[in-house]
Amino acid sequence: MRVVVKLGGSLLTDRDLLHRMVAQLSAIQGAGHQVIVIHGGGKQIKETLEQLGIPSRFHQGLRITDAPTMRVVQMVLCGWVNKEIVASFHQLSRKAVGLCGGDGDSFVARKFQSLDEPFDYGYVGEVFHGDPKLVDLLLAESYLPVIACIAIGIDGAYYNINADEMAAAAAIFCHADRLVFLTDVPGVLDGQRDVIAQLSRETMAELRRSGIISEGMLPKTRACERALAAGIQAIHIVGGKETDCLPRILLKDESLGTRIV
Repeated sequence: MRVVVKLGGSLLTDRDLLHRMVAQLSAIQGAGHQVIVIHGGGKQIKETLEQLGIPSRFHQGLRITDAPTMRVVQMVLCGWVNKEIVASFHQLSRKAVGLCGGDGDSFVARKFQSLDEPFDYGYVGEVFHGDPKLVDLLLAESYLPVIACIAIGIDGAYYNINADEMAAAAAIFCHADRLVFLTDVPGVLDGQRDVIAQLSRETMAELRRSGIISEGMLPKTRACERALAAGIQAIHIVGGKETDCLPRILLKDESLGTRIV
C-alpha cells in the first residue's frame, strides 16, 4: 500500500503531538507500506510574518501571497518545518528526506485562478503536472519523502500551494492507494458539531453552499473532490489527536473521522 498523509495545524507546533504522529507513520512504514508525508506550516508562517511586520491576509481559506510573503513561506516551510519533521524521524531511526514540490520537477504549478470569482491571490499556485520519479526512487530505497507544499511554476518561480491541494496532487501523481488528512478537528462536522462519518461529493457541495463547511475545510473538501475524480477511492479526514489514529484506519480499517466516498 502507498499512502499519502498530510500533516497540519497543531500537529506541527506541538512537539509531543508531532513525535506521536511520526511514530505512527514509522509504524505504517514498518508494516511494509510506503509513506509520503505532505506538510503545511500556517501557524509558523503567521508567526514569522508577524515578527517581520508583514500582515497575513486570506480569501476563501487561502493565504494571499505577494512576493515578500512568498519568500517567508519558502523559508519557513522548506528551511524550518520540513527539517524539524525529518529530525523527528531521525530520532526513531527512520530515514526521511525533506523536499519541496519543485525538487526534481516533482510538482509543477500554475497560478491559481478561482472558478467562483476573479481574484488575484499572488504567488498561490495549483499543481497541474507531476513527475513521481524522484519520490519513487526514495520509496524504493525505503526513505520517507517529507514534502513541503511549495511547487515550481512553469515560469521558474516558486508557488505557495495549499497543503490539502498538495496532498491530493501527491496522491494523484504518485499513484497512492490511500490519502489521509490529519487535522486539529476529529473530522468534518455537521451543523450540530458532530462528526459526519461518511461524505459524498454531492453532500460536500451541499454543505459548502449552506456554509456548514467553511474556512479551512473549504480547500480540504475541494482537494478531496479532486482526488476522488482522479480515482483515489480511500480518503480520510481524521483528528490527529485521536489515539493511534493512523494504524487504526490504515492497518485495522477502523471507522474513524470522516471517510470521503
